[in-house]
Amino acid sequence: MHLPPDSLFEQPQDGAEIHTGIRLGRGWHLESLSDHTDGDTGAAAAAPAWPLWSRSPRATLHVSAVHFPEPVPLRLSLQACAASPGHPVTLSISSPGHPPLTRQITGPTVLRIATPHHPAGAASSSITFELSDFASPLLLGRGTDPRQLGLGLTGLAPRWPLRARLRARLHALLAARRG
Repeated sequence: MHLPPDSLFEQPQDGAEIHTGIRLGRGWHLESLSDHTDGDTGAAAAAPAWPLWSRSPRATLHVSAVHFPEPVPLRLSLQACAASPGHPVTLSISSPGHPPLTRQITGPTVLRIATPHHPAGAASSSITFELSDFASPLLLGRGTDPRQLGLGLTGLAPRWPLRARLRARLHALLAARRG
């Protein structure tokens, strides 16, 4: 089943933060979040349970302009539920300021993309993922999960350039020295 982008079920929601400055947008299974309590404080918190699965062929991640004012490399570990060596699935990724990226996926894969170029005044920008096919692991005979699954996000890691990391560390040390 494919939902139109303006469907009631596709309305924006405050997604869980899966990395500092990166939140889930539309199209993700919220069941991917496991509720747990912090052992020290006993406070309940929602944490991502990896992999995070999309619930339709289209899903988005929101990237904060405050945390990522300039594009930085982003390492994504992905898999597509319906993909196999005999059945490749096409993944398309679009992000503001970057050309669209299209890849054939047949199994777990790692992609390196850049965080978005944010328009002036934007609080965040989206990275959009689109798959050519999605399926239920139960119906495929690959598991007991009856949900329709598209893209599985198994890992995400921004790769700050060394110069930026060193500059940030130097500013922190100078600030600590002055204060």
